[in-house]
Amino acid sequence: NLRYERLCTDEFALIAAQNHPWANRRAVHFSELHQQRLLQLPDTFVMRRMTDEICRKHQVRPHMVAEINAIETLLRSLGPLKAAALMPKIALRGRENLKLRAIRLRGKNLGVDIGLLRLSDSAANSAVAAFTSLAKATVPRMIKP
Repeated sequence: NLRYERLCTDEFALIAAQNHPWANRRAVHFSELHQQRLLQLPDTFVMRRMTDEICRKHQVRPHMVAEINAIETLLRSLGPLKAAALMPKIALRGRENLKLRAIRLRGKNLGVDIGLLRLSDSAANSAVAAFTSLAKATVPRMIKP
């Protein structure tokens, strides 16, 4: 009874603060993340399970410095802990004041679909239909660089 509608695709990136040793790099091959200091979300987050799977597929075991259960707190901790994080680039939207960089990752299957999950018959509800229309028009523009 659920319907999923893909709105756009983003990519996982290495999110780092200006004081990170790789902050000025244009790209990092995923294999270079082996034993690198990373902050991660707990495994109750879908995004964490996705990054764990990507690490497994690339045979990479990063050094997890801390698990932080709020994206904003995790991002604010990157600089003080001199660590990085694996997140979709959209995680930085509206957080320019944190002065973080999304460094491109080179590897396989780093894309992440962004979409809506709703009840199959919910389009009959005018509020849901209006929200869906707005999301279809707005979300893809948010992802584009």
